Amino acid sequence: MGDTDRRRTREPGEAAPAGTRPDPGEPDGPASAGPAPAGTSRARRDAELAREGWVRRFVGGPPRLGEVKELYESLGQEVLLDPLKPEELARECGECGLALSLFRVVYTRRGS
Repeated sequence: MGDTDRRRTREPGEAAPAGTRPDPGEPDGPASAGPAPAGTSRARRDAELAREGWVRRFVGGPPRLGEVKELYESLGQEVLLDPLKPEELARECGECGLALSLFRVVYTRRGS
């Protein structure tokens, strides 16, 4: 596209055009980590937390994880940082203890 970046704003819920990647901050973008595939332990955990009023937001790591926790709390939200499980990582990363110790699934719900 050269020096000019011509982006069209998509409507909420509208998929990214074929061959493009969604913006990371959008619900369907890579930063959201999307819903877990059905039948996985994460999908069961998501469903369990949803029944308790929690909304899955994204998977994050330091330093942004602390910043986003602080931001949600300042907006009156409760924040749950749920550890990743090895099966949630790419096959080549499944044994990486560092990734498992740093990254969390972020859930929020209205404060009580």
